[in-house]
Amino acid sequence: MSKIISYVLTALFLIAGVGNLTAQDFDFSKLENEVEEYSVIIDMKIEVSFGIHTTDQTEQYLGTIVTSDGIVIFDGTSLSSDGGLSTMTGFTVKTTPVHIEIRTLDGKTYDGEYIGVDRFTSIGFLKIISDEEKFRPVVFKPDQEYKVGDWLCLYMLLPEFISPPLAADIGMVSALVKSPEEFILTVGFNQLQKTSVLFNSNLEPVGVLGTMMDPTTASTDAGGLLESFGQFGIPLLGVISAETLTELIADPPQKGEVDRGWLGITLQALTKDIAEFWGLDVPGGIIINDIVKNSPADKSGLVIGDIIFEVNGQKIEVDKEEKLPVFQRMISEMGPGASIELAVVRRNDTKIDTLSLLATLKEAPIAAVDSPEYENESLEFKVRNMVFADYMITNLDPEEFEGVVVSKLEMGGLANIGGLRIGDIIQRIGDQDIGSIEDAETAMTDLETTNPEEIIFFIWRNNQTLFVNVKTE
Repeated sequence: MSKIISYVLTALFLIAGVGNLTAQDFDFSKLENEVEEYSVIIDMKIEVSFGIHTTDQTEQYLGTIVTSDGIVIFDGTSLSSDGGLSTMTGFTVKTTPVHIEIRTLDGKTYDGEYIGVDRFTSIGFLKIISDEEKFRPVVFKPDQEYKVGDWLCLYMLLPEFISPPLAADIGMVSALVKSPEEFILTVGFNQLQKTSVLFNSNLEPVGVLGTMMDPTTASTDAGGLLESFGQFGIPLLGVISAETLTELIADPPQKGEVDRGWLGITLQALTKDIAEFWGLDVPGGIIINDIVKNSPADKSGLVIGDIIFEVNGQKIEVDKEEKLPVFQRMISEMGPGASIELAVVRRNDTKIDTLSLLATLKEAPIAAVDSPEYENESLEFKVRNMVFADYMITNLDPEEFEGVVVSKLEMGGLANIGGLRIGDIIQRIGDQDIGSIEDAETAMTDLETTNPEEIIFFIWRNNQTLFVNVKTE
């Protein structure tokens, strides 16, 4: 590989106000040989589906080999879940890799297999398809201590028309953030460099560049973590540590699999004003606003109005609505099956009780974009199984209401022309009740053998039932 370009952002020096320090003392010529061993270029063709519209796009990423058998990490932001948009609008937004090519910097080319994206860090995982070859992975240095003013460097991928393909950049630790989460904040880097390996002044790989949680946009998802942008749209970038990466690499997220813990509540923060009004001497907590039937919270004995102020002996210092995602992430990361002890304040008309309740977390409900689908090619539509969010948004009872959701329609296809709409819940096809995609497939297969001129769908749309007649020709 040709000499890696090194450049320094003038703005970094203006922000840091440090003049000529050791920022330019990084030995990039020494680091170059290391980087080219485990860096790869990923060319990915992605199918993007939004309602009745489908398009293909090609993306290119800088990847890093993290295991000897060819696991690669990259910035998977564009492949992350749609964050509930499908449930709110009826449109399922899906980004699906349909072809992956991975090139090493010495010119070898491999096919790649998509594994998944971690929802908290947006780090994507791929697997190099190779039966015999072993690869040299990056080895991250754990237990790194930082102070404000420490210099870091990374490599970024340049546009395809530029050679050599990589450029070096430097940044600086600007703050050791404690709240709403511990985070090593940096300046000098940009969002296009996310998931690039960060090196300290000793040229040791200490983590990757990532974004800090943004607590100003609360999620209704009990394990929610949203996009990270500060004031004026400036990304809050910093270090995703070696410890976090080691855990992810050991057990990469799998597409369509849920490994998040779920308590099953809606919640609000115990602010200082509320705590003072109720005479509670706690630094913060979680007020239970609602409880999902048969959820871990319901089975633990929690009731609406309870205040959780400790989990497993750890105080919940959530005294602002902006800090709610801290609690949500803690529960989520404990994972399904985790047993937790909740210290709870319960108020009534005459007294305040302190209770200790035990809960076993369940697997978080699957997102709409990850729900299994069935595609009918003759009528050109797809349906998916209903998910928890569907029932929440439509206020339907999952024990009494069944159906499948229309998730995709081809524009001008027979189902589209016949009157089916994205978000319709199909409850019956012909004379067969539908409770799953397997039921839908069976019903459509049976009907197609008889070749009817039209198929009658009984659907739920906008809180009412309708019959939709779809011509088969």
